[in-house]
Amino acid sequence: MKRSNRAGRICLVLATGATLTACASAQIRGVYSPGSNLSGAGGVPDPGFSYSNQFWYNTADRLYAPDGKPRPDDDNFFALIDNNSFTLVPKSKLWGAKLELMVDVAISKGSFSAIDSNVVISKSGLATLEQQTYGVSAVGFTNINFVPFDLGWNFKRLDLQVGASIYAFSGRYTPLLRDNLSSGCWTFGPQVGATIYLTKSKSNQVSVYNYYAWNTQEARRPADPVTPGQNESIDYSLSHTFSFGKEEKWSLLAGPAGYGQWQTTANERRDSQGLKYTIQAGGFTVNVSTPYKGVYFGTSQLWEYDAHDTYEGRTRIVTGGINF
Repeated sequence: MKRSNRAGRICLVLATGATLTACASAQIRGVYSPGSNLSGAGGVPDPGFSYSNQFWYNTADRLYAPDGKPRPDDDNFFALIDNNSFTLVPKSKLWGAKLELMVDVAISKGSFSAIDSNVVISKSGLATLEQQTYGVSAVGFTNINFVPFDLGWNFKRLDLQVGASIYAFSGRYTPLLRDNLSSGCWTFGPQVGATIYLTKSKSNQVSVYNYYAWNTQEARRPADPVTPGQNESIDYSLSHTFSFGKEEKWSLLAGPAGYGQWQTTANERRDSQGLKYTIQAGGFTVNVSTPYKGVYFGTSQLWEYDAHDTYEGRTRIVTGGINF
């Protein structure tokens, strides 16, 4: 079964111009779009060139305070990220592992009606609105994601990959601009993925993907420097693979899945209150692998819960790819 594209993805809010990320006390979300790598997280493609496209869509209608209680404001938000990933795996190996090189060029479209960037969410869950609500709509190229190296090993009951992922704020960014398309900072971090096969036939598997993000200080803000906090993202699934078709060359992987993302360090800025967001989600993932040049496609649906200091909504993902 071909794995879903394992490259890190662009964030829920930063990529769509929601300036709440750095300008409010709440960071809201990190740069990785959770749920992007729910299955086959330990796999690296066979040697050659491959392309994948992933539509990542999130909608939310409620902002939750640090204590986990919903805000009384009528907030709503949606973000659509179209990721175009180009991957090269050379024939030669390094330390017995396949070497993967990847670049992801993404286009985002988002719109939300939310609190102004001057909002302060206190630890008690109360908020002070200094201005009225406003609408934001933005579309265009957003952060570019690079994977300069990723090593993948295949063992009897385990596929394992370890690498590095870098986000460059290549999209439009101006401090306090309400329709920014970039995060305004560089993000670096390790990514680790594992696929554990529970049976000899490898039809049952557990997949876990982890990305830890370090953010640099936002650019072009010398008078009011801001460094978004570090954050952790984990995608996971328990799935079964069904083979079908002539000579069973087709396969379908399906099972429950989920993700978690949480801030590990507070934002660094003058008015920071030390708040940290968390979000969890659960749902399912389905992937189909075909015998035609490694063509694969899939979809996932997840519902978020247990939100603290961030939005809570629903995530839908549609992925397709081909190996040349």
